[in-house]
Amino acid sequence: MAHPYDPETVVLGVVGRPHGVNGELWLRPHNAQGHSFEGLRELTLFHKGVLTTHPIVALRLTPDGALVKLAGVTTREAASALTLAEIRARRSTLPPLAPGEFYVDDAIGCDVLHEDGRALGVVTGTFWNGAHDIMTVKPPEGDELLIPMLPQFVASMDAGGRKIVVRWDDHE
Repeated sequence: MAHPYDPETVVLGVVGRPHGVNGELWLRPHNAQGHSFEGLRELTLFHKGVLTTHPIVALRLTPDGALVKLAGVTTREAASALTLAEIRARRSTLPPLAPGEFYVDDAIGCDVLHEDGRALGVVTGTFWNGAHDIMTVKPPEGDELLIPMLPQFVASMDAGGRKIVVRWDDHE
């Protein structure tokens, strides 16, 4: 149900359960060590096939994510209806990425090529294994590949061109 790659926004996390009775929501970032929600003035939510943008009325960071009050969400029921919505933010509102950095979510749907030019497949998903992110790559034939998203394996990432070049052999 994830929204496809969008050059204008990036996925930051997911909406959790309601908090209290006045429409406040828990936000769960995909990167617990990051600062995804700091400085944002609005959130775009993708839920049940629909994108909606909500101005942020109040936001407070917590060790587990953030609590947010969105304009127009004033009851526990309205907040509950947004549970599990994908949280997106405009790329233009986020700090610029350093050279070699990319958003893990941007990998989904990218073609994966070996440095020697061989096509390895398409990224169908990513997950955190407790130490780093892993991309799941579906090859044209055979079993899926699990490739760590670490600099020694990811040679380059072109999100706009939808291509990732890796240093990877099937036996690794």
